[in-house]
Amino acid sequence: MAVLVIVLSGTWESLSWPYQEWQYTSAQFHQQTALAAPACAAWAAVVAGRLTSPSRIFAPAVGQRMGAPVVRQHLVPLGAVLVGSYLLGLAPLVAVTVIDAEFGGPDLLVMLSGLLGISASITVGYLIGVLARSAFIAPVAFLLFFAFTVLGSTGDTYAAVVPVLRIDPELGQVENPAMVLFRCAFFLLVTIAAAMIAAQVLAHRAPRARRGWTTTAALTAIPVALAVLGVSTTPDLFRLPADPPRQCAERHGIEYCVHQGHSSQLDGLIAALDPVFTARGPQEQVKRVYDRALLYADPLTVPETTHVAILTPDTSPASEASFVAGKLAAMDVCAEQYPRREVAYSGGDHPYDRAGDLAVWLEHHAHVLDDTNSFNGVDTDTMREWITTHSEEIRTCSLDTVELPS
Repeated sequence: MAVLVIVLSGTWESLSWPYQEWQYTSAQFHQQTALAAPACAAWAAVVAGRLTSPSRIFAPAVGQRMGAPVVRQHLVPLGAVLVGSYLLGLAPLVAVTVIDAEFGGPDLLVMLSGLLGISASITVGYLIGVLARSAFIAPVAFLLFFAFTVLGSTGDTYAAVVPVLRIDPELGQVENPAMVLFRCAFFLLVTIAAAMIAAQVLAHRAPRARRGWTTTAALTAIPVALAVLGVSTTPDLFRLPADPPRQCAERHGIEYCVHQGHSSQLDGLIAALDPVFTARGPQEQVKRVYDRALLYADPLTVPETTHVAILTPDTSPASEASFVAGKLAAMDVCAEQYPRREVAYSGGDHPYDRAGDLAVWLEHHAHVLDDTNSFNGVDTDTMREWITTHSEEIRTCSLDTVELPS
């Protein structure tokens, strides 16, 4: 039940998004292990500590079934319950993605890597309980796996051997198949090795039986060697398709293009930005508006006249209006010239303040909300003529040198 609650709480907000992306949904099969894996490890340690301790009357050290049979008897139902709960928690997200995704399909190998990560946490947690011979070791198992998942958020170094990546992939990115395959192999080997070591430990607890430790050492060395290989190579997290499918439209001389997976957002993007361009009048700063999902493969060659729109399921295209208005008002130039200053207040005389007022005027389509704005009450025609006349001052962030329109 705890695993189900953890996964549902981690994905619940995304269920209400207006559309879904398969890259994100597929990745949640391993991203949600951040808390689920420690919980699984802790519960497995409790089971092993309670059911395999030699102090239990049903688990004597000389018992005929103390070995692979009892490990199998414990791990099969335990894995079925915990992995099943994990899948059940992800089921609503998968269901809404099947309905609302506009491009692509599930990445089964990525999904499998997450399930194998959960399986590895269960078997290693079980092994910890076997070695400790007590259920009180559960907090240690939880903290150990929590520390492992935290490593995934620190960078790319441990990405090949930790199920949690530091960032979620977005539309236009595909998880590196080579890395995903390596992760699957590593988690599978950890699962097998931990189960076999637990069986070896349980089978050789009798004082007279001391053989089998060479096998245990060999089983431990295999995943350790693979882990060293994964950490030392630091593979790329994502592969970037060279020519992603797109959908485009033109409005008032501006070309708008979005990834096919964001096709439902194209009209909203145009509706948000076209009034800003209309209020500004003819300009040379922005000639194209492109979805970032189209540009991941070659971001360094994006022309300065292209505005890169960041479209995600948890944001509205309307949020791009402020970025475009800021670009048309040369807020980026002001930030470079006055790096230690921010817009102090509406109606200020500093060039940064006036650029900020202009950006607000453009964003709100000449309907300024703040009465102190330097351009409040100026009609659109007068404002467009003033902008054209003082385009150089706007471009160089020197509006303090010109007279304001009235």
